[in-house]
Amino acid sequence: MDIYAKLDPQRFPNMSLPMAAILGFVLERQFTTPALADVQLTPDGHVLGWPAEEEGVGHSLHLGVAADLRANLSRLGIAAGLEQEEWTRFAERVRTQLSLELGPMAGEGDGGGV
Repeated sequence: MDIYAKLDPQRFPNMSLPMAAILGFVLERQFTTPALADVQLTPDGHVLGWPAEEEGVGHSLHLGVAADLRANLSRLGIAAGLEQEEWTRFAERVRTQLSLELGPMAGEGDGGGV
């Protein structure tokens, strides 16, 4: 199973639609309708998203706070059973797409978890 299959929201029936939309943005996949065209973290730690569909363009949505998103993405990687190499790729995508650092995989590096 590849990283995209492991992280597919269909494997996690309790995943919220906003989380699935953010994950779709990070992985460049469409898991929700509408998909998110952009996601930005504000300087005060909030997560804003802009829908891709015409009627939603220009209207931002408050999707949560960055600390919660970091924790949720980290827990998702653990729940998905990502191997170290997959975790590294996932963390890099999160860093690139969201400017958010996930840190080392739980149990790696500093010995800490999420």
